[in-house]
Amino acid sequence: MHNLWSFSVGLCLCFLTTTSGQKWYQGNGDTQNEYVRTGSNATLFCQPASDADNVHRIIWYKEDKKLVEVVNGRRTFWDAGMHVSFQQHNNALYFRRVTYPDSGEYYCEVNQKRSRNSLARLLVQDIPDPAGMPLIMGFTSRSVNLSWAPSVDSHNSPILHYIIHVRVGEMGEWESAMGIMTPDNKTSYHVIGLQPYTVYSFRVMAVNAIGASEPSKESYYMVTLREVPDGKSTITSAVNASSTSIRLKWAPPPANTIHGEFIGYRITYRPRDRPEEEREIILRFPALREYTIRNLDIFTQYLISVQVFNPAGHGPAATVAVMTDEGTPSKPLNLTIGKVGDSSARLRWQEPEFPNGIIQGYRVYFQHTALNITEMRKAQNPQPVMDYVLQNLKPFSSYKIWVNAFTWKHEGETSKILEFHTDVQGPSAPYIVNLTCQTLDSLYVQWERPQIFFNRIDYYFVHYRSENNWDFEEIAMASPHERAIEHGMFIPNLTANTMYEVKVRGATRSVIEHSKLFKGQFSEPRKVLLQNKCPMFNGVPYSDSSLSAGMVAGVMCASFALLLAIISFVLWRKYFQAAYYYLDDPLGNRASPQLSETFACFVLSCDSDVSEQSTVGCLNDSEYAAIPVHLFSKHVSDLHADGDIGFSREYEAIQQVTDLDLMSEHSQSTDNKNKNRYVNIVAYDHTRVILKSSAGQKKMDYINANYIDGYNKPAAYIGTQGPLPSTFDDYWRMIWEQRVYIIVMITNLVERGRRKCDMYWPKEGSETYGVIQVRLVEELVMSTYTVRTFAIRNLKMKKKMMCERNVYQYHYTNWPDHGVPDHALPVLNFIRKSSNANPNNAGPIIVHCSAGVGRTGTYIVLDAMLRQIQHRQSINVCGFLKHIRQQRNYLVQTEEQYIFIHDAILEALESGETEISSHKFGTYLTNLNNPLNENGEKCQTPIEKQFKLVTSFKARDFNVVSALKPCNKIKNHSLNLIPLESYRVHITPKPGTDGSDYINATFLPGFHKLREFIITQHPMVNTIPDFWQMVFDHNSQTVVVLSSVDEKEFPCFWPKKGEEIDHGGFKLKMVDESCQEAFVTRDFIMQATQDEYEVTCRIIQCPGWPESCMTAPSSCFDLVQIVQKWHLEYQFGPIIVVDRYGGTEAASFCCLTTLNKQLDYEKCVDVYLNAKLYHMRRPGIWKNQEDLMFLYRALENVIASGSSETESAMGNATNGHANVNTNGHAVKLPSACSKESATA
Repeated sequence: MHNLWSFSVGLCLCFLTTTSGQKWYQGNGDTQNEYVRTGSNATLFCQPASDADNVHRIIWYKEDKKLVEVVNGRRTFWDAGMHVSFQQHNNALYFRRVTYPDSGEYYCEVNQKRSRNSLARLLVQDIPDPAGMPLIMGFTSRSVNLSWAPSVDSHNSPILHYIIHVRVGEMGEWESAMGIMTPDNKTSYHVIGLQPYTVYSFRVMAVNAIGASEPSKESYYMVTLREVPDGKSTITSAVNASSTSIRLKWAPPPANTIHGEFIGYRITYRPRDRPEEEREIILRFPALREYTIRNLDIFTQYLISVQVFNPAGHGPAATVAVMTDEGTPSKPLNLTIGKVGDSSARLRWQEPEFPNGIIQGYRVYFQHTALNITEMRKAQNPQPVMDYVLQNLKPFSSYKIWVNAFTWKHEGETSKILEFHTDVQGPSAPYIVNLTCQTLDSLYVQWERPQIFFNRIDYYFVHYRSENNWDFEEIAMASPHERAIEHGMFIPNLTANTMYEVKVRGATRSVIEHSKLFKGQFSEPRKVLLQNKCPMFNGVPYSDSSLSAGMVAGVMCASFALLLAIISFVLWRKYFQAAYYYLDDPLGNRASPQLSETFACFVLSCDSDVSEQSTVGCLNDSEYAAIPVHLFSKHVSDLHADGDIGFSREYEAIQQVTDLDLMSEHSQSTDNKNKNRYVNIVAYDHTRVILKSSAGQKKMDYINANYIDGYNKPAAYIGTQGPLPSTFDDYWRMIWEQRVYIIVMITNLVERGRRKCDMYWPKEGSETYGVIQVRLVEELVMSTYTVRTFAIRNLKMKKKMMCERNVYQYHYTNWPDHGVPDHALPVLNFIRKSSNANPNNAGPIIVHCSAGVGRTGTYIVLDAMLRQIQHRQSINVCGFLKHIRQQRNYLVQTEEQYIFIHDAILEALESGETEISSHKFGTYLTNLNNPLNENGEKCQTPIEKQFKLVTSFKARDFNVVSALKPCNKIKNHSLNLIPLESYRVHITPKPGTDGSDYINATFLPGFHKLREFIITQHPMVNTIPDFWQMVFDHNSQTVVVLSSVDEKEFPCFWPKKGEEIDHGGFKLKMVDESCQEAFVTRDFIMQATQDEYEVTCRIIQCPGWPESCMTAPSSCFDLVQIVQKWHLEYQFGPIIVVDRYGGTEAASFCCLTTLNKQLDYEKCVDVYLNAKLYHMRRPGIWKNQEDLMFLYRALENVIASGSSETESAMGNATNGHANVNTNGHAVKLPSACSKESATA
C-alpha cells in the first residue's frame, strides 16, 4: 500500500489503498481522518518519521494508551490487539480486518518528539445499530402512522433512510423482499396500501452507506379498521324450482375481500319491470351456499342479487335474471254461447286476466247432461278474444260447457259453467207399409213413424211422381197424433194406368228458431201402377211379432253364452289369486298354470283368428282384433277420421266392457284408507301386491299396488300410486321383497301447483325407510328424463352380499300435467331404455305416476305392444288394455292417452330402431346408402326413406301466427325458416307495440336440457337490438356465429372494441377480441341501465363451419368441443347459434353437440331422433338427405378416431333404418344403449 500526504492551504488529504479498495483521509493540518469500512485492512503512516533523518525511537498511541513502542528496531506491543502490527520499513501501523472499536485518534511520537502533524483519526464505518421499536401512532382501514427512535449509533456513516417490513397476521411471514423504503432519514412514516380488517405488525431497519441494520424489535399487533366488502359472490346456479319459487346457488367471494366480520348474505329480488317492489332476505349464515326464494309471482322475470355483508355494510351485488316457471292460468273471462245448431254451438270468451305463462291454447269441456259423459276439444291459436265452434254434438241434448286455458306445463282454472240445449235434427226415414190404389185417380199410402226422431214429428211430406216426370210433387201433412205409430193419407188427382213412385219423410220444427223445419231422411221409394184393382204393396213392419227359427236359435245361444259368462265370473272371483297372462296366441301352449281348465278357455286374446271371445275381454267385433303390422297405419288413419270418432267409439266400448265391480276390500279397509292417494283409485284384491309381515308384528301387508301382466309374461309390472310419506317404508319394502331392479316414474313432484307425488328418495346421502336404507349413488340429468342410481340395504340381513343391491329409477320429467307429450319419439326412447335395462332374473318393473293408472297404463301398453311387434308382427292395443284393466282400474285413463298410444306405436313402426351403438356404426352407415333390398332388388335407399320420415311434419298457419303477422314479417330473412309458436323465443315486449316480443329464434333441446340451444338467423339491421335483448333476457353467455359478415344482407351486429352502444334497457360494450387460427372470440359486457344486473357474453365466430371441415369431418367437432369447454364454466343460459337463416348449419352444430355428449355418456347415438325433433321445432332446417348424411359421416369419423373395436354384422335396411343384430348382453347402467341392454 502506498500513502500520499500532501498539504495545501492547511488541508491534508491522504489516499489510502487497502485490500478493500480506496479509503480517504481528511484533516485540518493537525489531524488526519481515515474512513475505513469494517472488515477492511488499514495502514496509518507516521509522517514525522518520514521527515526525520534518523529514527531510533517511535511510539504509536491510541488516544492516551500506548500501543506499540519501537526502540532501535526492538518492538514492544502494549495494548494493541492481535490484528494490529507494526511495519518496520515505513514505521506504519497496520490494521487487519478493522472493526468499529478500532475507531479513534492515533498519533506517533518520533525520537520523543510529538509534531503538529502526528495526529490521525481512524473512523471505521459499519451498519447502524437497530432503530427503536415502531409505535402505532394512528391508523385507518388501509393505512397506519408509524414512529420510531433512531439508531443509537450510526457507526461513522449517517443514516440515509429506513426500510419498513410489514407482516400480515400473527403467524405470517415478514415481507422482507417487499419492504417499504422511506424517502429520507425521518423517524416516522405513513404506511398505505393495507387491507381492511387485517392484523398487521411492523419492524424497521436503518440504512446508511454501508448497509442496513438489523431489524428493530417488531411493533405490537394492530388491526386495521373495517370497510364494506368489495368482493362479489359468484352465482353458480339460478333455476325456477316451481312457478312461485327460485332456487339460488352461489360461491362466496375470497375471504380477503370481506373486510370485516363475515356476518352473512343479503339477497334482494324484485320483478324486473317493477323496481319499487324490491324485497330483501338477510341470511346470517356465512357457510350457506344456496337458498330457495318462495312466494314469487308466477311466470315473472326477477332480478336477484346476492351480497355479502359485515358490520360496515354490504358488498357489491352479483345479479342474475331468472324467470319463475309457468303457473296455472286464471279462468277465461266472459264465456258466452252464440248461435246453437243441432250439432254445433258457437262459443266466445276472452283470455284470462292472469295468464301466468304463455297460453298455448284452450280446452273446451262439454258434458252431455243426460248421459253424464264429458268430452274435450282443443282450441289452438290463442287470441285475446276467442271464437270457437264446437261441433259433433248430439241433437236435442242438454250440455254443460266450460273452458280452461293451458300453458306448456299447466292447465288453468275453470271458466264459469254454462248450459245450453242443442236444436233438433230431422227424423230418420219412415217405413212405407202400404201403398194401394183407392180409385183410378188416387193412391193411399201408409207408413210407420221413423224410429229415430227428436222432440216430436211435426209434419210429414209425401213426395210422388209419375214415370214420365223428373221432379217430385210434395204434399205436406201435419202429424195428427204425437203417439201414433202409423200414419196414412190419400194422394188425389192422379192419372190412371201410370206408374207412380212414392216416398215419405218427416220433419220437426226447430226448438230454437220456430220458423225453421228440420226435414228428415226419405223412406225407401215404392212404385205402383195406378189401375183398377192394382196389386197392393204391403211392407214388413218392424213390429212384426213373429219370430223365425233363426231368431229363436240366436236367443238361445245368447242365453247360453250369458250363463257361461256368469259361471266363469263366479269361478274367477273364487279361485283366482294372481295376475294372469295376456295371451296374444290362445292356441299356443302358454296358459297360466294357476288357471283351472274351465276358466282358462275364457282367457282369450282378441286375435283375428279366434272365434270365441272372452266374456270380459274384447268386443265380439272383428274390427277390434289384433292388427298385422302392415295394416296398422291404415287402421290408425281410419280411427283418426272425422275428428277421431273411431277412437272415441273404441275407447267408450273399452270403458263399458271393463266397468266391472271387482273386489277391493283391502283398499276400503279403515286401516288402509289413509294409504291411498286418491279415494277412487283402489287396488283390486285379486292382483294386489301383498307385503310380507314380520313375525310377532301386526299384519300390515297392504300397499296400493297391483301386479300387471306384460306381453307373454305374467306380473311383468307393478302398477302403483306415487308414494305418500306414510307409505315410504312400505314402498321400499315392496322394492326389496319383489326384487325390483327398475323403477319408472312418470310424474313430477308438483304439477299445476298440486302435490302429485312425494319425494320418496334421499336428495343426497342416505336415508332409512323402515328396515331399508337407501343411498343415492348417482344422478344423471338428461333433457327429458333423469336416471338415479340407488344402493338399497336391508338392515335386518347380516350377510353383506345378500343385504345390498342397486336399484335404478328412470324418471320421465317432460310429460305435461295435462294431455300427452307433443312427440312420441322421446317417450319411445325412454320406454326402450328403461324396459331393456331390467335383467331377465329381476323382479317386476315398478311403474308409477301420481295415481298409478293413466300414464302408468300408457307406459305398460306401449312397452307390451313393442314386444308383441317384435315377436308376432301384430298389435292389439284394445285386447291388451281390456285385459290389464281387470288387474288395476282406470289404466290408460283418458281417450287422449289412448290415441297417443296408437300414434306412438305408428311412429315406432315407421322409424324402427334408430339408436346405434358406436361399434356397429360403420356398417349401419354403409347400409343407409344401399339401394338393394333383401332380395337384391333395386329400391329406395334407407337414407331417402329416413329423410322423408324426418321431414314429414308440415307446419300449418296456426303454428306460425306470430311469425306471419305483418309487423313481424319484415323481421325474417326467409319465410321458409320461421319459428313455431310453441317453441319460439320470447323477448321483453315494448308496451303498446304489437309484435315487439317476436324474434326469429327457436329453442332446441340438447342432451341435458330441453332448452339447451337457441337457433336464430343472422340479425338484420332492424333486428340487432332484438338480438341483444334476447341475449340479455335469457342470460345467454355463449353465442356461436357461423355466418359471414357483409355490408348488405348480413351486417356486423356487435360494437367495435372499446365502443359502447346503448340499447335502451342495457348498454353493450366489447372488452376483448382474440383471433385464433380457425375462429375469432369477442367478449362483451351488457350492463342494465336501471340496476346493477350485468351479463358477460362471448361470441365465437367461425364463418366457414362446416364447409371448412368437409375434407375431414371429424374436425367439425373441434369447434363443438371449444364451445362446450367455454360454456361449462358457471353458465346456465342457452347457447345461441347463429347462421344466415337459422337453418342447416346452426341445426347441424346443435345436433352434433348433442350427439357428441350422447356418445360420451352412452356409447351410442341416435341421429334420427334428434334430427326429427329439431325439424318438428323448426321445419325447413334439413334441406335434403345430404344434411343427414353429413351428421352420420362426422360421427363416423369421430368414432373411428376414438375407437378401434371390431364391428359386428348387421342386416339389411327396413323402414329407412339398418337392422341391427340386437342379441346383446347386459351392460353397466345408465350408459348402455337400449338395444344392447338385457331385455326384460
